[in-house]
Amino acid sequence: MIESFVAIIPAAGSGKRFSKDVPKQFLKIGNKSVLEFSIKPLLDFSECVGICLVVEPKDEYHKYLEFTENTKISIIEGGSNRMQSVINGIMFWNNSELSFSNILVHDSVRPCLRSSDVRTLLESMDSEKVDGVILGTPCVDTVKQVKSKEMLVKKTLNRSDLWASFTPQVFKREVLVDAVLNRTLKDKIFTDEASLVEANNGRLKMIQGSKDNFKITFPEDLNLAKSILISQGRMDKKS
Repeated sequence: MIESFVAIIPAAGSGKRFSKDVPKQFLKIGNKSVLEFSIKPLLDFSECVGICLVVEPKDEYHKYLEFTENTKISIIEGGSNRMQSVINGIMFWNNSELSFSNILVHDSVRPCLRSSDVRTLLESMDSEKVDGVILGTPCVDTVKQVKSKEMLVKKTLNRSDLWASFTPQVFKREVLVDAVLNRTLKDKIFTDEASLVEANNGRLKMIQGSKDNFKITFPEDLNLAKSILISQGRMDKKS
């Protein structure tokens, strides 16, 4: 059974490595933006009662996207970094009048997310044994730990225990809110919401997701994403 959920999409990033005037989440793949493709699999679920799009205070790009007319979508201002933007979204939903069980967080630049992965993720939350579920893939390459400045290899890690995690990630509402409100974690740096919940003694489960759910980082990634979306049947070759 899939429980009701809300989603948070942090979209306030500028994409400095992309060398484009337009933030990468608003760039087009065919006739739709990267952001629209990233959100669409979430809107496929009736259990999704709301999506919070977190943008820069002066952002104008989102106003020209068709999906902003959807009554499920709310627009709020982001913070000084990704984590602060997500926290803004968490508190927005926690203070809302909507009734929901879980909070899902997804990157705005992962347009190749499959609905089947979202379903597996949400169905895995139907358990009292976990506080959250995250998508990932097992590491297949040999992983080295290095000293950052000298770039000298320190040791080789056991890859059989290592997974690369990505989004979406979903958590019980009260667990994520409690982690955000924990003042002892306030000044610490977390690279994703799962690490925040971990630090607050949360119980997380990893499930395998599709490798094509990658994060667009460089300009050439747009062509790769287009090829994947065509193979998924989500866009036409002529688009």
